[in-house]
Amino acid sequence: MNGDYTLYRKQNMSIMQQVRERIEQAPPGQLLTYADFQVSDSQLEALAAALSRLAKQGVINRLAKGRYYKPKETVFGKVKPSEKEIIKSLSTSKGKVKGYESGLGLYNQLGLTTQVPQVVTLITRKQRRVANIGKTKIRYVQSPTNFKESDIDKLQILDALRGFKKIPDRNNERTILMMLEYIEKLAERDTDRLIELALDYNPATRALLGALLEQLGYAQEADRLRESLNPLTKYKLGIRDSILPNRKDWNII
Repeated sequence: MNGDYTLYRKQNMSIMQQVRERIEQAPPGQLLTYADFQVSDSQLEALAAALSRLAKQGVINRLAKGRYYKPKETVFGKVKPSEKEIIKSLSTSKGKVKGYESGLGLYNQLGLTTQVPQVVTLITRKQRRVANIGKTKIRYVQSPTNFKESDIDKLQILDALRGFKKIPDRNNERTILMMLEYIEKLAERDTDRLIELALDYNPATRALLGALLEQLGYAQEADRLRESLNPLTKYKLGIRDSILPNRKDWNII
């Protein structure tokens, strides 16, 4: 019994030392989670205890469950993790990307709107509850397709097309030109994957993507999308002929 306790105590001391060293290396405001510490699953309880103890001592601050940062006082107050860091942390698990930002934050990143979100939208493989990380409110949305990390740039294009009518203060012509540019930058194999992923999206997204691909000279590839659509359905996107000359061929009005 005493031997087991001694081993447990040594492990705890070793983890506490590792945690302190990692925190010393971290710049103020950097988000720290369990994934930032190289411990085995059997040591997670000791890691959680070490972080909790250091938080009580004021060495680190607790932002949310399992999420801490090293504080630093400035004239503007304590330096906290940026929203970008929080999103990155929530989008990864054990070093692998499990989700990505969409919604208004995505439209802003793509330059489609100047507005910034009050609620961050994260697309993940599984539906989760709305959560608050510090002052950042996170809304989780389940992806319509089973994606890989390499799919994210394609999925963000599709999300922007799906949310076309919801983009605040958008200029239709500028938005269409920018989306054409993003699609054109994809490699040929990525364009094929884009179409494959689009088949899991709603018909209006598939129609708009098909029209854009056709404009870029991918008429044959776009036919795969056309075959997935009901020829009698109209898609009210408010796009004029001068912006998208082939819109009527795709029942876009």
